[in-house]
Amino acid sequence: MSKGNIAHLFIIMLVLSISGMIACGDEDIIGPAPFPTDPVVFVDEFGSSIEYQAFSNSHYEALTVGQFDGSTALKFDVLDTIFTGGAFVASIARDLSIYNALTFRAKASREVTLDVVGIGNDNTGGSIYTAELNNVALTTSWQTYTIPLPLAEKLLSERGMFYFAEGPEDGVGCSIWFDDIVFENISTITDVSPAITTESIDAEVGETLNIGNGLVTFDVNGTEIVVNAMPAYFTLISSNSAIVSVADDGVITTKAVGIATLTAKLGEIDATGTITVNVGDALPVPTTAAPSPTVDPADVVSLFSDSYTNANVSLWSTDWDITEVEDITIGANNIKKYYDLTYAGIEFNSPSIDVSTMTRFHIDVWTPNSTDAPANLKIKLVDFGANDIFGGGDDTEHELTFDHTVLASQSWVGIDVPLATFSGLTGKNHLAQMIISGSLTTVYIDNIYFYDAGVQTEPTSSAPTPSYDQANVVSLFSDAYTDITVETWSTIWDQATVADFAYNADNMKKYTNLTFAAIEFKTSTVDATALTHFHLDLWTPDATTAPAEFNIKLVDFGADGSYGGGDDVESEISWDYTKLNTGIWVSVDIPISDFTGLTTKSDIGQMIISGDLSTVFLDNVSFYNSGIPTEPNVSAPTPTLDAADVVSLFSDVYTDVPVETWSAPWDSANVVDFMIGSDVVKKYTNLLFAGVEFKDPTIDGSAMTHLHLDFWTPDATNAPTIFKIKLVDFGANGVWDGGGDDVEHELTIDESQLGSNTWVSLDIPLSDFVNLTTRGHLAQMIIVTDPNTLYIDNVYLHK
Repeated sequence: MSKGNIAHLFIIMLVLSISGMIACGDEDIIGPAPFPTDPVVFVDEFGSSIEYQAFSNSHYEALTVGQFDGSTALKFDVLDTIFTGGAFVASIARDLSIYNALTFRAKASREVTLDVVGIGNDNTGGSIYTAELNNVALTTSWQTYTIPLPLAEKLLSERGMFYFAEGPEDGVGCSIWFDDIVFENISTITDVSPAITTESIDAEVGETLNIGNGLVTFDVNGTEIVVNAMPAYFTLISSNSAIVSVADDGVITTKAVGIATLTAKLGEIDATGTITVNVGDALPVPTTAAPSPTVDPADVVSLFSDSYTNANVSLWSTDWDITEVEDITIGANNIKKYYDLTYAGIEFNSPSIDVSTMTRFHIDVWTPNSTDAPANLKIKLVDFGANDIFGGGDDTEHELTFDHTVLASQSWVGIDVPLATFSGLTGKNHLAQMIISGSLTTVYIDNIYFYDAGVQTEPTSSAPTPSYDQANVVSLFSDAYTDITVETWSTIWDQATVADFAYNADNMKKYTNLTFAAIEFKTSTVDATALTHFHLDLWTPDATTAPAEFNIKLVDFGADGSYGGGDDVESEISWDYTKLNTGIWVSVDIPISDFTGLTTKSDIGQMIISGDLSTVFLDNVSFYNSGIPTEPNVSAPTPTLDAADVVSLFSDVYTDVPVETWSAPWDSANVVDFMIGSDVVKKYTNLLFAGVEFKDPTIDGSAMTHLHLDFWTPDATNAPTIFKIKLVDFGANGVWDGGGDDVEHELTIDESQLGSNTWVSLDIPLSDFVNLTTRGHLAQMIIVTDPNTLYIDNVYLHK
């Protein structure tokens, strides 16, 4: 796997004005001077008009030009704490169309894998003809490397001559040398094979689409080299231009409802792969602006709002994010629209901002997408630390997730949270980034600011109104339901003070001096055997940073229905600081099955709350049946294939090959074994992407034809659900070294093939993984999905 995204490019605008020359008479007009074809980037010295520009947030003083091994070369130092990288830019553009490759010599102080090296990056953020090699193996001896140009005829006026980036590997830096960087023609470059990634895209009428990079495979003197090439190298063709059109400049626009297929050419060569575009009706748009802020400007640090003076934001969409952003207006009000959103990087690091005296963060959000569970929006804040640079060893960050209880579809929602809730953000003097992600694909935002709200001691809003039907709810306390009898909200033996509190017409329970409070409903015990969840809404003015927690204990009195009869059982859940919030309502929804010690549930008569919060407001305390199972209660279908035709990673039916990990250290997921009777399945939670590794030994899948897995999720799988599977082959040498023989391909599973609360069997032809050109040393499977909980079973290859 690559060691990280290369981000935060330092933007330097270079303007070249080439004036036409006019002869003394009016009979001859001489056109613009041709661009030079000089092939030299660096040979003992920099080529004509070439300068090196370090990437933003890289090690700026990494370069030394000097004598190495008897000749002048470039030496770059990669530190243990920060990446090194930059672009070699020609101030006078060059015509590179007469060449077919760039070659260079390189070595390193130890064997390392160079993250990226390529051409076409002019360090402006607007490059369209980058072509690069990834994960290039460097040794301690000089080696010559070749970057074939995907389609040289496109490079008539290029300023980006050469670029690279490398980060510390396993926390250890190195030195890298480059020399003899030149464009040339190589006769042994043959068998050009372009490809675009086969995928399905959902879009709306009137949308401008962007596709990902393509791959161009070359044979260079008998060695296969794969170049990652930007879309501008390719010519796209639409199967139905009335639905999806492709302009002469390559801009893809959706025109009408329907389905169109995009294919591609690299010059005159057909590219493998197709992109299916499913165009639906245009999504709703906001017709009114977000409410105008009323906080005094003297108490505000604003990033984006018409009501305040805004700090400098250098980028609303970085080159390393996956989204599109557009400025729109509603009346005279300015708004940012993000669409095709996977994650958006917003940077305000020139200069960074100081919010250390602010107490709250605010953003207004509007989305046309469904906000039903498990929809969410995530906001991450990043501080660059005292040295005010990214990756300097003192950066801090924290991400909050706002779920369906906070969001609303087609309505402005003001998200207003204590800044202290970003508990991992221990520094706030050099705030420099905000990252937006989640399941929403289109988001309008306004009024992004930090402010000092003083000290808030009680709620100024109601908790979210519950929406479950009364027939499925047993309520202890809520204005939305009929409550059962609760004898006391604070027993004589607990340590707490309770009072009734109302905000407008909404009634709540207010606890102060809380150490622990016992709530008893012994005469109307709750039979929760047919119920799935326990719920309450909580508000506190207290600090909720680590190690703060809020504990909930449920006690079942057993068959005799009375406490102390010998058959009582109890179980306690801790709601830790990552799930708490200061000064904002938090909805606590806990599957009753999580109360693992509650082995009986038919006579629950007591609830005890405790923890580190001294003052707590409670509302909507209830048990309910969501109607949605939270875990599978039957096994996946039993495989019937002959074991001789199967290579199994995980199944009770077959003998499994060794799998080192079902959740690699570099992924974002938690995995445990889960039992359904005697059947073992893998249960993933907090799942964004999971890396499954089977490297020692790798798997020979060359005789297999299909990949199979069964999955079950309690989460919604309707659009815009993401479910992707990637397979990675380490090539003939059987190790990940980026040496040119590693191949991989990622498939997107259409939501029509998915389902919730039922086992879904995926049986995928391996031929669909079109870029997986070798399968003799399969070593990784990566699952990318936005269902956050996933159960999988019967993962195997077969023929």
